[in-house]
Amino acid sequence: MSQVATESVNAVLSDVDRLFATLDGVSVSSECGEWHSRVQGIHADGPYIWLQLQRDDDDSHSAVLRLPRSFSLDALIALLPSIHFGDEACPQIVRVPQFG
Repeated sequence: MSQVATESVNAVLSDVDRLFATLDGVSVSSECGEWHSRVQGIHADGPYIWLQLQRDDDDSHSAVLRLPRSFSLDALIALLPSIHFGDEACPQIVRVPQFG
């Protein structure tokens, strides 16, 4: 796809659409091994976007991330390895700092 076509598509996508497209299925390498993300839900609420993520191989555990509207996708991707799933981690809300 050409750069102009890519920019046109990105201009049409909302922040929520872009977040889903970026994070659903992404590979994450962490101290516990590699996992792939599955976006379970995204809710835009005032100054925040709430994102529920889980591992694609575990339907019983998830994490909820509270994202300020001005978050950076690169910083969010860098944060993913620090998310822990499992009984000892539930419930887990990760507050993502504002980037800008």
